[in-house]
Amino acid sequence: MNGLDFMNSASHFIEISQSSFRVVHGEVGLELPLERLPNGKLTPACKERLSTGLKAFLKRPAWQPRLRAWCAIGARGVLLRRLSLPRAAKSDLKQLLRMQIESEFPLAPDELAWGYLRLESEVGDQKSEVRPPPSALRPQDFLVAAVRKEVVAEYSELLAECGVTPVFTLAALARSCLWPRPVGDCAVVEIGRDHSELLAFDQGVPVALRLLSYGEENFPSLDELATAIKSNWSGDRLYLTGNSSRQKEVAAGLAKLLGAGVACESAEFPPGAGRSAAMHGLQRAVGKEAEGRLLVLEHSEAKRGTALAEPGLRKWAALAGLLLLGCLLLPYVEAALLKAHLSKKVAAAKASRGTLATIDRELGFLQYLKQNQSPYLDAIYLLANSTAGGTRIDSLSMDRRGEISLRGSLRTLDQVGQFRAKLIESGFFSNVTVEEQTPTPDRQKVIVRLTAQWKPASARESLKLGPTAEEMEKIKATAKDAAPGGMPMMGAPFPMMGGMPGMPSPPPMPVMSRPPPSPGPARMPPKEMSVRTNGNASTPNVPVIVPPPAEMKE
Repeated sequence: MNGLDFMNSASHFIEISQSSFRVVHGEVGLELPLERLPNGKLTPACKERLSTGLKAFLKRPAWQPRLRAWCAIGARGVLLRRLSLPRAAKSDLKQLLRMQIESEFPLAPDELAWGYLRLESEVGDQKSEVRPPPSALRPQDFLVAAVRKEVVAEYSELLAECGVTPVFTLAALARSCLWPRPVGDCAVVEIGRDHSELLAFDQGVPVALRLLSYGEENFPSLDELATAIKSNWSGDRLYLTGNSSRQKEVAAGLAKLLGAGVACESAEFPPGAGRSAAMHGLQRAVGKEAEGRLLVLEHSEAKRGTALAEPGLRKWAALAGLLLLGCLLLPYVEAALLKAHLSKKVAAAKASRGTLATIDRELGFLQYLKQNQSPYLDAIYLLANSTAGGTRIDSLSMDRRGEISLRGSLRTLDQVGQFRAKLIESGFFSNVTVEEQTPTPDRQKVIVRLTAQWKPASARESLKLGPTAEEMEKIKATAKDAAPGGMPMMGAPFPMMGGMPGMPSPPPMPVMSRPPPSPGPARMPPKEMSVRTNGNASTPNVPVIVPPPAEMKE
């Protein structure tokens, strides 16, 4: 049904009858009495009271958009017709309906608030023995309801002042949604306060809407009510609604008076403020439990400029325009405000650009040194870490090509083999050769001459050289333990840390009882030093300090 899908999210329901105004939102409801003038319009005092009460009930802030609500009106002044039209395109449907309304209703379509509901075309086809025409030639059936535009416009203006956009429908159709879709000839009767409404169905299609002059306040005997119903309807099932406490008694009495073939059923719903059969029917229809059974009464004047007619919406439109303008101007404003700060940043960047070249040159030089430096310290560390106690190195030479030559003395031949094996296991050297191992005449030492070659840089990248964390802790602990030791003895150039290999250490002597130094000349460290390097190397090698020839002769 056109015009209903966009309203499925509305949760406000309103029913306007001849004497009361009901509104329900969720579980909360409100009911206000209505006062009318002789011509049927609301009195000014009643309008003011309704506006005040409805605004207090809705509690709608000024900035919030309009609320949407289903609004069910009574049957007074409503005309109901069933029309058959030839099939046409959707764009031409309204024009065909307007032409048919102009011929069927006493007023022109522009003077009416009207709506339509498409009916199922299969109704009545099974009764005919003649084969129905194709669907393209079969006419369409519509249910059309219309009421004077002034009635709906009055309610629309009142609700617009309270911030509500109504969608008008018929309360009688809403009450029929309390039951499953009617089948056959049936009727729905609403017993109101001062009158009753009867909606008659023919083969499940609404065909007539009548007002009965009997209500709760002027309720006649059941015989008169049954007579009034029979004069306007003849069927086999009657549905009864209303807020009367005698609802069940009335239904049982009418079932007896209308005849044995008529079943009378009463609707039951929880009572409360603003609750009615039409309210519960609207909730079922909007909740899609009775979808497609309501029509919408449209009036063109109510749709003209509805959005901007309210001050709150005009404020929202103005704020939206300002926000859009701010988004467009923000880049320019930001550039103007941050111009001085950005100028300083640019000047600082230009000033620091000159130092970048110097930094690049120094970094390149350091990287070149790192890539091309020879691992002299790593080789010396591995040699020192692989030697046993009592080892003496007389000469050591290394060149840039990685050739190492070592001459020294070890205690035993086993230490020579262990020394060579440790150097190989380190993974740093690719070739370790013992070229000479000669025991001394006293068999206390072994003279060793050893050569080695360290591996290329690519093969040494995966090695982890240097002392481990445990070794560093041991070195720190040893240095800490040796710190509180005694000072070296007076007269000696270096502290006595131990004897030479193969010679017993002299017993310690008290400082005061030590004999005076001999009158001969004291031996001093050599004043001249020579550096032995590989003559073929193009770069300096690790220096090896040797005594001068004169001292070697001595």
